[in-house]
Amino acid sequence: MTTGQLPCVVLLGAPHALARGMAHALLQAQQQAAGRDRQPAWQCLAPQPAESWPCDALVYVLGQDWREADPDPGVARQIGLWRAQLGAAGQAYVMLYGKPAAQWQQLAESLKSIAPSADWDWISAQNPWKPSARMRRQSCEQCGDPACEQALFEALRRSAQA
Repeated sequence: MTTGQLPCVVLLGAPHALARGMAHALLQAQQQAAGRDRQPAWQCLAPQPAESWPCDALVYVLGQDWREADPDPGVARQIGLWRAQLGAAGQAYVMLYGKPAAQWQQLAESLKSIAPSADWDWISAQNPWKPSARMRRQSCEQCGDPACEQALFEALRRSAQA
C-alpha cells in the first residue's frame, strides 16, 4: 500500500464524538492494513467547528439518519452550519447519510471513485460498525463444549416429544 498517495480526509459531524470516533477508527484501520512499515502518515481529521483543515482535503459531512424517531435539533443545526461554511468557502464536500456502518461504506465507495489510484480496499474490509465486526457474547450453540451441546440437544429432543 502506498499511503503517500492517500489524500487528507476531513470528517465533519455532530455530535463531534461521532466524527472523531470515525476518524480514529479510519486511522486505526489504515495503520493495521499498512502493517508496521514506516510509511508517511495519513491524515484523517475531525475538526471542531472553530478549527481549520487543509484546503486540499476531501471533506465529508456526516448527516443525520432520517429514520431517527426524535432527531436532535442541535445536530441538524450544526450540520447546517457546516454546510453553510463549506458553501461560503466554495469547498466541495460529500454528505454521508444513515447509520455509521452505512456512512463508513459510503465513504469507502466515494474515496474509491474520487481517488482511484490510491489503495482504499482496507476501508471496506474493516468497517467497525458492521454487525459482524461487533463483539458478541457467544451463545450456547456456539461454545463448542460437548457437555453443553449434549444438554442443548436433549432439551431440543424433549421439546419435540412434548
